[in-house]
Amino acid sequence: MRTTKYRLPFTCPKCHLIPPKIWQILLPHPDNPDTSPLDAKNLVDTPSWLVQNPGYGYILLGQKEADDFVNAHFSADAKVLEAWRALKDPAVKSDLLRYLMLFIEGGVYTDVDTEALKPIDVWVPETFRDRARVVIGIEWDQLDGGTWAEIPHRLQFCQWTIAAAPGHPLFIKMAYHTINNLESLAAKRMTTLNTLDLSGVEVMMSSGPASWTDVVLEQLKEMDLNVTGVADFSGMKPTGPRLYGDILILTIDGCGMGQLHSNSTHDGTIPEAALLKHKFRGSWRSSV
Repeated sequence: MRTTKYRLPFTCPKCHLIPPKIWQILLPHPDNPDTSPLDAKNLVDTPSWLVQNPGYGYILLGQKEADDFVNAHFSADAKVLEAWRALKDPAVKSDLLRYLMLFIEGGVYTDVDTEALKPIDVWVPETFRDRARVVIGIEWDQLDGGTWAEIPHRLQFCQWTIAAAPGHPLFIKMAYHTINNLESLAAKRMTTLNTLDLSGVEVMMSSGPASWTDVVLEQLKEMDLNVTGVADFSGMKPTGPRLYGDILILTIDGCGMGQLHSNSTHDGTIPEAALLKHKFRGSWRSSV
């Protein structure tokens, strides 16, 4: 694996290992490059994150800030830098950027269409707080239900919200995995990254939750030899969050309450396990 000027992991044996910062991304669509990240309609849920987490820093990255971040931290990594500069699809760039941000800085990344329900400081149970370096939720659990054509896994991890300490190898692995997926797709079509046109499903498979699930599972298998596949995380709701190595896996309600599947609570109440609510506005379809 390539190396560059990455900082050492954040360590704090007696406290929460997630740095107190919240990240959001709003990139313009290439067909509308003047899209402002400060458009109020795209940020209606952002105040919930500030109210629930008054001691946390907040960073919103538009195109300039995103470019500055990648240039500052990955100038020595040609693979990342060239891919970032070539890619045009805002959804793919948003996916890639969140992995790079969490690897370098850590904190909490969350989509702009999420509402905070609980302070980040209580996301990790006290018994795991000095060990959990990554917090990941579940967005889809097939259980005994049918399959969905656009979801290749019987259980899928979400990446609309992720919490992490900086320097975790999961994120640089995911960044390279994303770039490799896109390069392979471009080669198959005999085109280049800067002209690659992706469908929504192709985004999910190459840089989004389907691809993320593959890499998370690989990392979990490395950290816990008892992990055999995504089925190991199915039906977790009665047992609560579980720690595998230094990765905390939440139950379906942690990040995925209010859905009409996966045994997600959807009766109009807010379950105790719910940390946030994803509202599925799909802002990435026009801007991210």
